[in-house]
Amino acid sequence: MPDPVHALYQARAYPAVSHPSTDPASTAVAAKLAGLDVTPPSRARILDIGCASGQNLLPLAARWPGSRFTGIDFSETAIEEAREIAGLAGLTNVEFIHADLRDFDPGDAVSYDFIIAHGVYSWVPDEVRQALLDFCGAKLSSNGVALISYNTLPGWSLRKTIADLTETLIRRPIAKQIGQEPEAILGLFATAAGNHTPYARYLTSVLHDMFGKGDNAHVFDDFAPINTPSNFLDFTDHAGRSGLRYLGESRLAEDFPASLAREAAEILKPMAGDPSALQQTIDVLTNRTFRSSLLCRADAPVQSRVATADILDFSIRTPHAFELTSDGARLLGNAGEELARFVHPAEVAFFSALSKTRPESVPVHEVIANMAENSFDVSGSVPLLVRLVIDSARRGLVLLRTEPVRFDAAPPAFPNLGPLRLLSARRGRAVVDTYHSFSELDDSRRKIAAAMDGSRSADELAALAKTMLPDLDFLAWLRHLAARGMFAGC
Repeated sequence: MPDPVHALYQARAYPAVSHPSTDPASTAVAAKLAGLDVTPPSRARILDIGCASGQNLLPLAARWPGSRFTGIDFSETAIEEAREIAGLAGLTNVEFIHADLRDFDPGDAVSYDFIIAHGVYSWVPDEVRQALLDFCGAKLSSNGVALISYNTLPGWSLRKTIADLTETLIRRPIAKQIGQEPEAILGLFATAAGNHTPYARYLTSVLHDMFGKGDNAHVFDDFAPINTPSNFLDFTDHAGRSGLRYLGESRLAEDFPASLAREAAEILKPMAGDPSALQQTIDVLTNRTFRSSLLCRADAPVQSRVATADILDFSIRTPHAFELTSDGARLLGNAGEELARFVHPAEVAFFSALSKTRPESVPVHEVIANMAENSFDVSGSVPLLVRLVIDSARRGLVLLRTEPVRFDAAPPAFPNLGPLRLLSARRGRAVVDTYHSFSELDDSRRKIAAAMDGSRSADELAALAKTMLPDLDFLAWLRHLAARGMFAGC
């Protein structure tokens, strides 16, 4: 019987991007806070199932030379490209294997500390979903963690209805009048819906999100040959039958989304004894469409408490602007909106010290030490500050990781993106920053980035940019790249 998923991946290349939610430096923190003492990612064995052309795995292999990485995918073309780039970048700690998961056998003695399966579970047949969970149950190390992403119900219901209707219309004769491509029909829906009612505004926001993905992405998601969303309870039941246990979401802020009412924690407190039912309830309340869930073995040694020393060793950063106010301080979003306000002197002093470390990620204990150096008496404040760190992470105000990230955020005199980022720019792939977020460059910016090999000064690159993009504020763009750590480690 023809396999439409296999046919798609042989005919089309999956977008060469990174997936920040899969970064083991971050998922290890989420697992630790759930009580699992995971292996440090810097000396771990890491597997990426459905790795495509390696753009998610290669930056991690470059970051952690002491770890061992394996990527598998059933697209031979994608695996060949991943192998070629790894060789050109000089990465010897990563292997790429052309294999179907159902047939992949790494050997009885092999287990993995981190398994990444992003974009697999919802988009494959039932037997592959079963094979994925069974593999994780069998091949996770005793303290290993698997990340599995999937589309969720009830949030995905409307998107699935839209996609199904769009594909139906494309097959009917009226497609000649209304459009024969998904983008045309999605645009027609958005225009016809208007924005006069709450439902219309919600519908058009969904349509614009689907439309904005572009054909190269939504053919693998909204319009994929198979796209089976799951109720959270069904997913965790399925995982349980494969000997797996749910730990939490890969992003701490997704465990209890900020879109819930302020009093939601108190209202839902009686459900704390049944975390799975609580999470399913949250999906209904927030209309969540997607999860990136962490699983461990059912027999893994999960502890009920996390040591304060472990939290103090986490590294922390805030992506938000800090501002002192007449009664304390606040954090601001990208549009200048207030995200949080602090009045307790210890909280104000902590975020004041943290803001001075942006955009680096530094150990929590270092931020506290900086408070003391700035004449704040931290004696007796550590328990409060530890609670502040965890609460802020769960609210998305700060980002935690297992290790520090230090780099000069000022543009270098001779910008050098380094081997892997240069290869990405020169091959038309997304360029991945030091925090595993990607940047897709247009053709002109890509050509300028491809010249950032350390042989040209910033002034020479500015002159080159002037010929390609006369309206580009090159120095501002260079500062932006430097602030994202694009020149770090070079």
